[in-house]
Amino acid sequence: MNGFSVASAVLALVFSASCGSLTTRPAMASSPTMAPAASPSAPAPSLSASRLIAGTAGPLREGTPPCFAERYPCEVYDFSLLQEGAIEVAVTWEGPPRALFVQLYWAGEGLAHEDVAPRDGPSRIYFRRPRMEAANYSLRVVSLEPTSAIPFSLTLTH
Repeated sequence: MNGFSVASAVLALVFSASCGSLTTRPAMASSPTMAPAASPSAPAPSLSASRLIAGTAGPLREGTPPCFAERYPCEVYDFSLLQEGAIEVAVTWEGPPRALFVQLYWAGEGLAHEDVAPRDGPSRIYFRRPRMEAANYSLRVVSLEPTSAIPFSLTLTH
């Protein structure tokens, strides 16, 4: 046998012996001061929620106060982010791409994000704010066509 073969055989023997000894080792009992290790297959708890909402923005009706610029109707969705994390919004509708826009507010604090569809693109708005603090929020879907009813589909994930 040459030196390389001997080294390979010794390495294989050491590896085999070390792996074999792990399977025969008795399990340790956990003590009251030592927490048991978490199972790697157990999923981490998730506080994320996703809602699919079918709504209609507008038309502006007499006696109903507008919610944007004293002229435009909107639908408002309040929610809470229980821990710091992402807020993701997707809105689609039939009609002109600039018929709707979306505003995300910190409840009682001010505007956090505003988005509108591209002028020549699809009637779709999508945005993701990856790091928002735990707080109460309000999402507005605003119609820029106050005399029309615009059905939309909203997916809100937080």
